[in-house]
Amino acid sequence: MSSNNINHAKISDIKETNPIKFEISSKDKKPQKQDEIYHLINSDNNKQKLSLKTKILVTCELSFLILTFILVFRKAMVFLLKKSTKEIDEISITPKKKQVFKSSSDLLNICLCTFVRNQNLYIKEFIEFYQRIGVNKIFLYDNNDENGEKFNDLIKDYNNSVSIINWRGKNNANEKMMNDCYKKNYNKYDWLIFFSIDEYIHIKDYNDIKSFLSEQKFDNCECIYLNWLFHTDNNMINYDNNTLQSRFPKTELQSINNDSYIKHFVKPIMKGHGLLFDITNLYKLSDNLKGCDGNGNKVIFNGNEIKENDFVNNYIDYYWCKSTEEFIKKLNDINNEKLKNETIYQYFSLNEIREEKINYIEYKTNINLSEFRKCLNIKTDV
Repeated sequence: MSSNNINHAKISDIKETNPIKFEISSKDKKPQKQDEIYHLINSDNNKQKLSLKTKILVTCELSFLILTFILVFRKAMVFLLKKSTKEIDEISITPKKKQVFKSSSDLLNICLCTFVRNQNLYIKEFIEFYQRIGVNKIFLYDNNDENGEKFNDLIKDYNNSVSIINWRGKNNANEKMMNDCYKKNYNKYDWLIFFSIDEYIHIKDYNDIKSFLSEQKFDNCECIYLNWLFHTDNNMINYDNNTLQSRFPKTELQSINNDSYIKHFVKPIMKGHGLLFDITNLYKLSDNLKGCDGNGNKVIFNGNEIKENDFVNNYIDYYWCKSTEEFIKKLNDINNEKLKNETIYQYFSLNEIREEKINYIEYKTNINLSEFRKCLNIKTDV
């Protein structure tokens, strides 16, 4: 074997038995393919994009669920409210009694002016009735004789809600009393009532006078005129110590049938804070006032009477005569003979004519009532 072959063999043997490991520098490394690098980069970006989309979708779904819940809840509440409102409306349409004390009625300030003469028996009942229905102040005009009865002790329990005005010894002073009370108080009170001590207001469907007077139907009314509904003597001869309203429940039948001796006489409730003027009539206060009845309708006067009456809704229960014994006290207080005879005629026109009444009046007054005996077909002693 030639020397060249020997050398070659030796070198080969060396390579196979002891291979030499060559380290390649970073400069000599072959780079990855560009497509593979782009694929890796795009894969990372896609993962980030997928995560963002998921978050957005979840947020939208949650928002939709919340909005749906709110809408459903709102519809449910509207349904419940409508149902409850309907029930309230049904109750308010058919109330058992008219509601009292409107918001505006609480603000009303009302006074009552009344004429007191020989009526100590009825003062407390009168005061307590009108205070109970909402009158703020009562002025009692004491028109007794100078040496007549006094009633200071009767009102001591009512503090400042009742005042006595000295009007003693004045005759025919009704209009003057009303003028005095009106001019002193028309700017202090929203309404002024001018009723006598035996007149009790009847207002249907109202428990108090403030809710009645605060009704819209009276907004353009300057004075409310209420009819008298006369109560009879209930065929009672003697006085007893019960209230007027319990003793005399019967009313004059002719009044309701519109055929009374006194048909359509009225008494006024006057609005305050108006024009100052002179009251010239006990019944019809003035021609210049805008008057209405208890239902808010315009009234038309014929003298001291109004054309229409109302004995159903709003009127005055008038306990004019009371028992026969009490009527005689009223009669004895009249000095004019003509007026006294007219008063007797009025008494028997309102009440049932009975022999015991005629006998009692003749015995107590020495007045001859033979004309009324004729009504009973009783012969009189000459």
